[in-house]
Amino acid sequence: MDSWFEMISGAKKIMEKYSVWTCGYCPEVQVGPKGHKVRMCKASKHQSRNGLHAWQEATMDDLVGPNYVWHVRDLNEPALDNNLKRYYGKAPAVVELCVHAGAPVPDQYRSMMRLDVVPPECDEFDLVA
Repeated sequence: MDSWFEMISGAKKIMEKYSVWTCGYCPEVQVGPKGHKVRMCKASKHQSRNGLHAWQEATMDDLVGPNYVWHVRDLNEPALDNNLKRYYGKAPAVVELCVHAGAPVPDQYRSMMRLDVVPPECDEFDLVA
């Protein structure tokens, strides 16, 4: 988990020193002067823009995109119920993996993982909703 946070903080330092741009339509990222003029964007409706990228200032999520997954309290419990999805918390996949391996939940993800909320049982769902 420490390696993940070290990598994120290092990427933030680099982004403060160098300008980082991303296309608003596709996942391409450009580090350095504002984006190139090569017509190679293949995102939706690229024909109307003649394949030009729509450059905008990048965020950390553009550079290191987090894959959010549903937080599972116990891997031995039954599968998550789709009807109760608003009661389950989410976390980046790397955080969820480290938590299941025994790492403590980082403070900045504690509220996202909703550790203090207990999903209702299927027979209680009608009473809650």
